[in-house]
Amino acid sequence: MLAPRTISVYLNNALSPIHQDAELDCSATLPEVIREMPEDVTGHFTNLDETTAHEIEAASKRVMILNATRVLYTFTYDPASKSFTAHKR
Repeated sequence: MLAPRTISVYLNNALSPIHQDAELDCSATLPEVIREMPEDVTGHFTNLDETTAHEIEAASKRVMILNATRVLYTFTYDPASKSFTAHKR
């Protein structure tokens, strides 16, 4: 698992992100090159307050950006564990 990082979460096509801390379930750092980004990433949100957790759960469209490459991932969210599974768009 990697050290916590701040990721950008866009809900329902919002123009402004929610910045949220998350830990990713992978053994290597994410590359800075778009073509080398993994297709799927899993992890969990840390320090997630209840209001934000509910907003993420209720959103019909969920997108996140994991690093400086600005690669978009759509993701599913499990409120019980505060975990997510993201797939590169």
